[in-house]
Amino acid sequence: MGRYYSNAKEIVENTTKLSIFKLKEFGLLCGYAATTLTWKSNLSEHKNSIGILVDTEKLYAKINYTIADRHSGEKTYYDYKISLTTTPCHFGGVRYWFICPLSVNGVYCGRRTGMLYLGGGSKYFGCRHCYNLSYVSRNESHLLGRIGQLGYLLKVERQYEELHNQIKRWTWRGHPTRKVRRLKTLERKIEWGKLILYPIGQNGQNHKKQNTTGHL
Repeated sequence: MGRYYSNAKEIVENTTKLSIFKLKEFGLLCGYAATTLTWKSNLSEHKNSIGILVDTEKLYAKINYTIADRHSGEKTYYDYKISLTTTPCHFGGVRYWFICPLSVNGVYCGRRTGMLYLGGGSKYFGCRHCYNLSYVSRNESHLLGRIGQLGYLLKVERQYEELHNQIKRWTWRGHPTRKVRRLKTLERKIEWGKLILYPIGQNGQNHKKQNTTGHL
């Protein structure tokens, strides 16, 4: 599907993010579910929205949204599927991942990732590698307030993805390996980070209510 070519590095914090962790939090990874997510741009009062339909049996997420041209104001509607995949969790169940749908220089990506991004001027959601994204937290030693918390959470999610892909053996003599124990620590940090940034009473309840009536 979408293609993208770029040499400049944009930062993750300035993009629109689609997180598999948030889909799980909103109850969308439970068979067949749909909702509409709405948020306000950091740079203006304009509200954006994206429709999401998830089918965990056929393993895909279908999304739709509209992008307005910066110069002409002309709006273009996008509606496409993103494949999902699963990996077994050592402590039971499965973990869901996006499969990056982009092609870079004619080469299909297909990376497994927990986060997809839509940067300024982009048309399709893709992984951090395809969009050559960087992190503010890599260049600054300290970030304050909510921005700092968000940068830290994104960094931990990146570490989780990278470590998960490195694990070849989950147990040794009946016990979790060192990498698996480290993975569980990162998972707890992600969950705590989400509770701080996105209190359930503030965001979770609203989206769960939308989920009952949302449609594409």
